[in-house]
Amino acid sequence: VRFEGLSGNVQFNEKGRRTNYTLHVIEMKHDGIRKIGYWNEDEKLVPIAVDTQSGNESTSLQNRTYIVTTILEDPYVMLKKNANQFEGNERYEGYCVELAAEIAKHVGYHYRLEIVRDGKYGARDPDTKTWNGMVGELVYG
Repeated sequence: VRFEGLSGNVQFNEKGRRTNYTLHVIEMKHDGIRKIGYWNEDEKLVPIAVDTQSGNESTSLQNRTYIVTTILEDPYVMLKKNANQFEGNERYEGYCVELAAEIAKHVGYHYRLEIVRDGKYGARDPDTKTWNGMVGELVYG
């Protein structure tokens, strides 16, 4: 299976694992999204120069705090068995949790994991034309 998604090439091997990919790092803004970097297994996180309309706007990822919206999905993001003994990001474990922590450490930014309320990736309701899941969280805040 292979297709081009919002985060880049999406390809799976015969065992169902994602392979041969570079993830686009995007920034959500009120007027849309823009690519601010990419991540791959070899180079890790690579920021790219971003044109801004305002000369005062900082394009640096460093010293900023981001909200990472996600769902609970084994083995990527899981609630620790003793999660009630922790606060914030420390309540979670899994591949994506570890990846986010490593990227943040190397780049120098802060983030807060937020689990989407309805536990869905996101789909558009054909009747109401509204989004649910992670997509809804991004669109509606």
